[in-house]
Order: sequence, then structure tokens, then C-alpha cells
Amino acid sequence: MNCPLCLSALSRSQYEGRPVFKCQDCSGYLVAAGEVTKIKRRREKSPEDLAAESSTSGLTSRSKIRCPRCHQPMDKEEAKGRYHIHIDKCRNCEMVWFDMGELARLQENYESSPRGQEAIRFQDRHKNMTEVERESFEEDLANLPPGDTSLLSAFGEGLKESFIDFFRRRTNSDLF
Repeated sequence: MNCPLCLSALSRSQYEGRPVFKCQDCSGYLVAAGEVTKIKRRREKSPEDLAAESSTSGLTSRSKIRCPRCHQPMDKEEAKGRYHIHIDKCRNCEMVWFDMGELARLQENYESSPRGQEAIRFQDRHKNMTEVERESFEEDLANLPPGDTSLLSAFGEGLKESFIDFFRRRTNSDLF
């Protein structure tokens, strides 16, 4: 696959521990739509690293571009927040193109939102639990019935998945 902006070859890479394709020349990213939410919830990059990355600029896709995977025209979607960014999404194969710095800006938008702030507080609280508190919490979480939405209503949509992903990374556990 080639970059839709500079036509350089895209290479497999990782961003926040998730699989992406990166253009080494213009620093754009091609990401599966299902990975975008997971990436923006990760906190491996420090706020300083995100700020540095989001302040960079380079080639941008001002007009419609074609998907590097299926070559169909991509739709522009606006992501509002601290930064207004226009990302390119392929409706055909569910891939998303981020110009240089846009993926970091998307994370900064999320982290500065009320939902993102709540997720950060929750992750920090879990990180600072004593071993006894952690064991009790893990037991309670493991005992939730399948499909239980109590965590969703208490902490917001998708936070349970974010917590489980965070916990797996911290403990390398296969409990879930």
C-alpha cells in the first residue's frame, strides 16, 4: 500500500501499542477504524509527547483522497474538540487516514474531554490501588455476569473495554 499523499510505501508500525501503517516520509497513519478508539484511550505517550507530535505539520489532505487499501474515495469527517481535525475515512474497508499530527490531536481531544478526564482518573485510581484493593476489584470484575452494563452506566460507554485493555497491559494477564 502507498501513502495517499506522497505515494511512498506504507510500513507496518505501532502507535500506542496498536497496529497501524505509517508513511515514513510524511508521517501520516493509516489505521483500521476499530483501532482508533483503542488508540485514543491509550496513555503510553505522555502529554508532552502528544503536544510535540500534534504541533507538527506537513502534507495535508485538503481534497478527497483515495483509500490506500481499496482505492475508493475516502469521506472527510470532522472531529471536534480542542482541535478541529478533518480525518479521512473509507466507508468501503473501514480504514482511517490521519495526516501528520492528527492522531496525536485526536488523543489530545479525547484526553481533554469530560469522558477522557474520567477515564484518566479511573486509570490513575486503579494504578494507585493497594494489592488488597486490586485483588478485590479484580475479583468483583471477574464476577460480573456476561453482558452486565453496570460499569458502562457508572463510568461511561466503552470504559470497561478501556479498563480491561489497560489492566492487560499492566499485568500481562489473560484473566479476561
